[in-house]
Amino acid sequence: MKLTRISLGVMAACTIFTPFLANSAGLSMSQLATTKSVATAGAANVTNSSDSSATISNAAALSGIEERSYVSGAQYTNVFNQFTRDDTGESTEASKGLIAPHASYAKRLNEESVFGISLHSAGGLGVEYSNGVGANPINAISENAITVVDITSGISYAINDKLSLGASLILQYMKVDVIGGMNTQLEELATGDSIAPSFALSTHYELSDSTHLGMQYRHKTDHEIDVDTSLDINPTAALSWVTSVDMGLKHQLSEQTALMVNAKFENWEDHDDKYTWTYSVGLGAEHKLDKLTIYGGASYDSSPVSENDRDVLLPVDEQWRIGFGGEYELESGNKLGLAYQYQNNGTADISANNGLLQPTGSYEDNRIHFVTVSYRH
Repeated sequence: MKLTRISLGVMAACTIFTPFLANSAGLSMSQLATTKSVATAGAANVTNSSDSSATISNAAALSGIEERSYVSGAQYTNVFNQFTRDDTGESTEASKGLIAPHASYAKRLNEESVFGISLHSAGGLGVEYSNGVGANPINAISENAITVVDITSGISYAINDKLSLGASLILQYMKVDVIGGMNTQLEELATGDSIAPSFALSTHYELSDSTHLGMQYRHKTDHEIDVDTSLDINPTAALSWVTSVDMGLKHQLSEQTALMVNAKFENWEDHDDKYTWTYSVGLGAEHKLDKLTIYGGASYDSSPVSENDRDVLLPVDEQWRIGFGGEYELESGNKLGLAYQYQNNGTADISANNGLLQPTGSYEDNRIHFVTVSYRH
């Protein structure tokens, strides 16, 4: 989950559209828009060495590609939650559906090096509120959205038969939009976008023929967004996509069956000093049945923020995910896959009792459905 989960995982950003400070909610994906990633709830990401999506999750693991690989995919995300205030008993529903793309390509340059490039939605979410963002009588914010897209180029270099090192250059596009107004007279209160660079460093090590280790460090991305507002002010908003460290192990139990485990840490202090580091753990499995490979997995993320500091624009709490899916090998040898994942985002209680953005209350049905289709060569 998080600012960087989505690892989407849930996450956020800030924009100033009035004299007040507001957070523009966003989900940082823990999974890529590929069958294996969604079906294993992200547990297989950092140890994946079989296709070009490793450009994103662990560039060093591209060393496992023999000649070339490409993956294309699309992920449908459906979000829903209901917030109820303690003081008035009023409630509001937040819901939306969106589609996120994935496209990646990798090619071996020589005996030691493999190059990859990808287009990937690292996070982002748009939600519409049935009764304003905080179930408030004036419906000040009725729609809130953030879009985050990464273009990543990565290279793997094999030090020897067992150890590979990787590096990635990331160019991240971020856009925020806030729509609202008094009661039903809606207008775009604020909009702005930014492009900012970042990088990742990674390693992949074959402990044995059956056991592989992977690790990736991704540096935070700092954005300065010039915000256009419906008022006579045009402030600059500072947003950060957070630092993360992802570690994992894949063990081949037999020729048909493998297990994957991972642990991930994210520094949400990059977002706001009221937040803290979070941890994530995941377990995934794959099993081959002739031309069909089936996947399954589950993962957990801790909460980055206390009830007193949480707000309705970023109702992030601990998160649980479970996924499953499969890939079928076509006559061409390419693989067509379908996967589903359910994510529970917790009750996200708010106890601040502090106005529009931090009214005391809690969430029900705070969940996300993911469905993805992917095609890989």
